[in-house]
Amino acid sequence: MAGEVDIFTFLKRRNIPDNIVHQLKDDKIDINVINVMTDEELGKYIERYGDRLALRAFCRQITGTNETTVKSGERTTVKSSLMEKIRVRLQGKGEKADPDVGPGVGNKHASKDSRRVEIGWLNFQKGKYYQVRTRQGGGTRHMSVQKTMTMEELLDIGKALFFPNGKSAKGPLKDFKFDVRDFSHCPVPLENTVQQLYDQTKLRMLRIYTCSKEKDKELSPKDATIMLSDSDTSSDFEPTDHRPIKTRRKQRLSVRNQPRRYHPSRIGTDHPVHHIERSSDSDEETRESSRPPRLAPPEMITTEVMSSPSLDDAGSNLCQSRSRHASQEDCLFPASNQDADESDSALALAIHASMEDFEVQVGPISGYYGDDQDDTLPWNPHHLNSLQHSTLNDDAASPRGSEKEVHYVKFRRVNIVQDVLNVFMDPRVMEVQLIMELINEKALDGEGVSREVYSAFWELFLQQCEGEDERVPRLRPDYSEKEWQAVGRVWIKGYMDHNIIPIRLSPAFILSCCQGVSSVDEELLMMSFLRYLSVTERESVEKVLEGNLEEIDEEDLLDLFSRMGSHCLPSKDHIRAAIVVMVHKALLQEPKFIIDCFHSSIHNAVPRLLTKESIMELYENKRPTNRKVAQMIKPSNESLNPQEQAVLTYLLRYVRSLDQRKLEIFLRFCTGSSVLCKDSIEVTFNRLCGLSRRPVAHTCGAVLELPCTYSSYPDFRAELDSVLSGDCFTMDIL
Repeated sequence: MAGEVDIFTFLKRRNIPDNIVHQLKDDKIDINVINVMTDEELGKYIERYGDRLALRAFCRQITGTNETTVKSGERTTVKSSLMEKIRVRLQGKGEKADPDVGPGVGNKHASKDSRRVEIGWLNFQKGKYYQVRTRQGGGTRHMSVQKTMTMEELLDIGKALFFPNGKSAKGPLKDFKFDVRDFSHCPVPLENTVQQLYDQTKLRMLRIYTCSKEKDKELSPKDATIMLSDSDTSSDFEPTDHRPIKTRRKQRLSVRNQPRRYHPSRIGTDHPVHHIERSSDSDEETRESSRPPRLAPPEMITTEVMSSPSLDDAGSNLCQSRSRHASQEDCLFPASNQDADESDSALALAIHASMEDFEVQVGPISGYYGDDQDDTLPWNPHHLNSLQHSTLNDDAASPRGSEKEVHYVKFRRVNIVQDVLNVFMDPRVMEVQLIMELINEKALDGEGVSREVYSAFWELFLQQCEGEDERVPRLRPDYSEKEWQAVGRVWIKGYMDHNIIPIRLSPAFILSCCQGVSSVDEELLMMSFLRYLSVTERESVEKVLEGNLEEIDEEDLLDLFSRMGSHCLPSKDHIRAAIVVMVHKALLQEPKFIIDCFHSSIHNAVPRLLTKESIMELYENKRPTNRKVAQMIKPSNESLNPQEQAVLTYLLRYVRSLDQRKLEIFLRFCTGSSVLCKDSIEVTFNRLCGLSRRPVAHTCGAVLELPCTYSSYPDFRAELDSVLSGDCFTMDIL
């Protein structure tokens, strides 16, 4: 109201007539209305232009003064409020602070009561802790536990995991004492909780180790001494007197200090193979075999001689232990002259085994791997041939089966087929463990290189076979019986060692190799033959079998019969029988010599492959599909950030969009095999960008490492397509 009075007073001072002032009052025209009126509208009341300008200037001045007053009042109010809060805090007049409000305090109702942890197993051997691998009963176990769970409770869980029913590969539970260690192998108090360790380490995933150490055992009088009988062996491991075992440790140490000697041996025709006899370390798998005893060949250079676990039969039941990682001195047999010419290979092998510590041990074996043998007897290297002969003859009578030898073999990728056949032409290759290496490629064989070697072999070998989707080997002038038997050994050893088979090799052919030609029925024969043909020929044959043969298909069918050895088409009544005869000839009769060679290697090697149903089930389980491969993909961490989740979604979308050929290439890039041989593909993430950004595959553990810096799916697809279309199978990282 004060503003209106001021306006009317101002108008009277400007000598505006009273009737105009009253008219403005009647029309309720005040300061706010004047500010929004146009000059024409205001001119209907006030005729003179100068009066209108003066009135507008006066209204703007009044409005600005009011706004300044309001703002000043607001500033005063805010300032007073802040000062009041400061006084309350300084003087302590406020109420107790809310514990749920403040910096660093989150939503306690949304926090989880459990956390993810990884549990591993460390076993104490040779003065330090070694991690036990999965194949020995160890590995890494993932689980979700309560935050309040103590290390003592986790220790009980670890004992149950790694010592099921109180037993393990390292020995029974009662023979060990346990503690808990963190990721840096430092001891952890048993009263600490999971949440406390997470708060201390700031790790995204907590890793805890169940540590085992064998209890100290006192030797009984019976075990205090050991004697070796010379009743039926020519061994030189004969103690001169009854001395306690503990007094011979110095002799063992002196043997350890002797220079190590390595010699390459040969397997096959001219392919060098290095084999080292090594006793298992705690972080490697030990495999026992129960094969019948066999005489050691003259070219076998490296071996280990150990006594039987039985003290009573120590003189007669000596077993030969062959394992993967050595802790024992190698015994040398007389080698041929060609070994002296291969000193370069021996030097390379010596460098490879520089971490090994070899010794000869004779005495009771108290542990699974013979790590606690304290009874090393004097040995004479001049009579080891006779000892080896006696040892191998007594191998079957030994209660503990001898372990497989380890053979190191090198292959050239450009000549992979011939190099592999050179190794597998020796039947003894089925009784050893192969550690494979690709020349000029950076990779260590933890099964990934072996899978890649088998996959590369079958890819190039099948290119020389007859057929399309399914193929059958053809007779070749450069392949004799030995070569075809070697191919059969490649098939069975790849399946037994690494679960790899070539699914493009006709199942009818494989069934005939396993159980004979008569075991293949007409249904399987026709199914394999249709996949043996090209798409056009397949359509023509299907029409014939359905009775819908058209004239346009007769020419294609005539070409097929001509290629199979027939120069005319049978009548419609006899054409099905003629096709069955033609199929039998193409798939079974022509490769009969190859089937017989395969049969000598494959027959009864895998007892479960006895029927058509078992072989078809095997092929179906090994054949990759988009759904199967997508289900195999698992992130290494369940809690992913938005970028990682987006890239994982890109990967699943990419896998589901691949055709069969690209899907096999992707699977081989991740696992080393184009067939399903692993249960899962683990996906990890990094933040590589720019020119260094690329997907990296670790085939040994089936791990795919992806950058999480892709901005879109087309960007991700283009980069992965580029990798898979290039030389993606070359091992170029360690």
